[in-house]
Amino acid sequence: MKNQKGFTLLEVVITLVILGTLTVATAQAIQQAIKAKNKLDEQIDDASRMRDALKLMERDINLAYHHRDIEKELNDLVKKSGQTTSRGTGAPAGGSFFGAPTTGATTTSQDPPREAPRRDPVTNFMGTNEAIDFVTMNGARTLRNAPVADFIEVGYILKECKNIVDDQSSKCLWRRTTPYVDLDVTKGGDEVVLVENITEFKLRYIGKGKQDWVNEWKTDESGDGATKGRFPTGVEISLTMTKDKGSTKKKYSMQLIVPVHFPNNPEETNNNQSGGTNGQQGNTGNQGASGATDFQ
Repeated sequence: MKNQKGFTLLEVVITLVILGTLTVATAQAIQQAIKAKNKLDEQIDDASRMRDALKLMERDINLAYHHRDIEKELNDLVKKSGQTTSRGTGAPAGGSFFGAPTTGATTTSQDPPREAPRRDPVTNFMGTNEAIDFVTMNGARTLRNAPVADFIEVGYILKECKNIVDDQSSKCLWRRTTPYVDLDVTKGGDEVVLVENITEFKLRYIGKGKQDWVNEWKTDESGDGATKGRFPTGVEISLTMTKDKGSTKKKYSMQLIVPVHFPNNPEETNNNQSGGTNGQQGNTGNQGASGATDFQ
């Protein structure tokens, strides 16, 4: 019996205590790792939702559509200068033209009157410090060959909504869209929530005629001399999300400066036309091609 070897009861108890301690410590470490992973995934999801919303706004603003009726502007220019013109063979019906005015010519065509009074299309850009509404080319056809335009009305605003997860109310960023463009770009269409728990949504604008960023840009009759009939060249977006997690708060803030790719403002078009005229004087052979490019 003295030659037999084995563990004593004390050694077995000590071993079990050590194994139990290691098991508890391992379980706690795994639980903490899972919580940290879930927290990191939630933060990534929140940041991704904000980033996706900003990307959508950026695309809409990049493709802001400023319609200008060149035909009407030419007719108004002729009326203002007091000159009469004759319509060429290739001019559209309705007494309008696309060629250069000729002094002393008289109108010889007898065009039928319009069935309804002409109503000029308007694509205003209405922006304040907390909301923005305009027309954009960032539209998609849901049906192939659908008889709809390539541009849509779009608007962004911050207002109340109920959260999907906890059914609590918070400030949310809404996006409004409608395929029907009318005189008032601030109304109509369907609204969807882009991001929840938004505590700050600020907008600023800059363009020709403004020395610094401004909190309001309106192209309709309510706008000032620098904004009336002119789109901004850039929009600054500030977006902040705040989420409450018990006693702690998590805040995410993003800021983006978005350029308008083609403001299509009158002074820019006039400069392009002046450049085309100078080119025509220097090269008579390209006169037709240059003139066609100016009006596209």
